[in-house]
Amino acid sequence: MTLAAGTEDEFWRVQERMGPVVATQPGFLAVIGGPIANSSWMYFCGKFATPDDMDEWYRSRRHQPVMRKAHTTWFDSFYIRKWRLPAEGEELAGPLLHETAIVPPAALEPDRLDAALGSLTEALPRFGALPFETLEGQFEAQPFQFVGPLEEFPQVAPVRYLLITHWPDAAALAAWQDSAEYRALGELGEVTSEVSVLIRHCPGEREGLNADGSLRGWSRHAATV
Repeated sequence: MTLAAGTEDEFWRVQERMGPVVATQPGFLAVIGGPIANSSWMYFCGKFATPDDMDEWYRSRRHQPVMRKAHTTWFDSFYIRKWRLPAEGEELAGPLLHETAIVPPAALEPDRLDAALGSLTEALPRFGALPFETLEGQFEAQPFQFVGPLEEFPQVAPVRYLLITHWPDAAALAAWQDSAEYRALGELGEVTSEVSVLIRHCPGEREGLNADGSLRGWSRHAATV
């Protein structure tokens, strides 16, 4: 998402109040947000135990007013993709989301973070990472998003970062995970990872949905021209 100028304080105050509210929703796991390095976007994510739990929160009367205020006031733009953990034994079909969590002893110093971002920018295309699409047809300058330090509810570590990448298939992802460049992330802190598969909605099921049902997106500028 990107926030409209002057709305930032109100948005984050409401998000703080909503944390305990969403935590009472069945299936709730976490709310995660944070700045994205070298990007105009901010990261915001809700995690639930199942896609059905996620949909119930979307329809919740406690959530609907907040979504309306986000659309009318707080957001200049947003995009949403929904992912789920693969079922046991499921054959992974792309695109795949790979989240690598990094827990360092303390917040990364700017020089160390810049060096890591430069290495990732150079290495990831060699292993076949997909260009990182935001709004449909728009892409980040680098094939990843590096988020953090994270604001989380519940908080799981004093300092945590996420490296988020998209992959065309399981083979390309496996090659990345086996690489020296991926192992080098361990020099930044404790590393864990998780892979998810894309959820597609039926055409017309959500406002702002693209043609194949994989992406919802909206831009205030595009909506007014």
